[in-house]
Amino acid sequence: MDLKKAETNEEEQAFLHSSGSRDGVATDFCSPECQRRSATKRRRRRVTWWLRLLLDIGMAVTIVYLLVFKPFSVGRKLIRRTPVPEFPHKIYKFKIDPQYVSEDMWFNESLTLGKLHNWVPLSSQSRGYVKVPDDPSRYDLPKPIPLVLDPERHEGPGYMVGVFHQLHCLSYLIEHYQQGYAGVNLTDEVAFHSAHCFNYIRQALMCNADTTLEGMTEEGPGEGTEHECIDYDALLEWANENAMHMQRWRTGLVPEEADIL
Repeated sequence: MDLKKAETNEEEQAFLHSSGSRDGVATDFCSPECQRRSATKRRRRRVTWWLRLLLDIGMAVTIVYLLVFKPFSVGRKLIRRTPVPEFPHKIYKFKIDPQYVSEDMWFNESLTLGKLHNWVPLSSQSRGYVKVPDDPSRYDLPKPIPLVLDPERHEGPGYMVGVFHQLHCLSYLIEHYQQGYAGVNLTDEVAFHSAHCFNYIRQALMCNADTTLEGMTEEGPGEGTEHECIDYDALLEWANENAMHMQRWRTGLVPEEADIL
């Protein structure tokens, strides 16, 4: 009985590693070639561990850079960095709105100016001017515009948001088109400003090319078609939150009903 138990113990020991084993190989009985293979495996594991660590660090640094230094351009496919956020989109149906333009206004200057006064809420509180961001070096910005901030003629830097400049130009063209329709002579200043505005609006239309596919509607060409656009209310809210405090002191210089863009 004792002899059989001893034989069983010897068989079990054949499948157990010695206390000095590593990597499943008994080093007490490992040949030099076996030991070299074990050392190679250990080196490979160390190299793999370091490579993975470096990869993780690189990914973390990239994520931090995108979040901190390019906070508004991620996912927008922009070429230049900008402090202007990405606005949500909204569906708008284009339609004739006599609140802003009507065919009978060309015969009456007062009526035209009254229609253009209704455009004022389409612009921001500072007529489209926004303040310089806290750290302008983070963005690809041109040199700011020096703006008069108060009656004492103190100046401060700011920028004009393009869409509000475009609205001003369109308002200007309507005003002077009506005057020309009424027989007012064209001045050099009006000719120069009008040429600028026509060319500026042309470029704005091409820059923000609307690719909506327009079809037949009961309202007529271009009317009644739904367009996917930037949520203008969200844009206006941002512009007011970042508005230059330059327009308030000008309030009262002209009658409110005569105020146009």
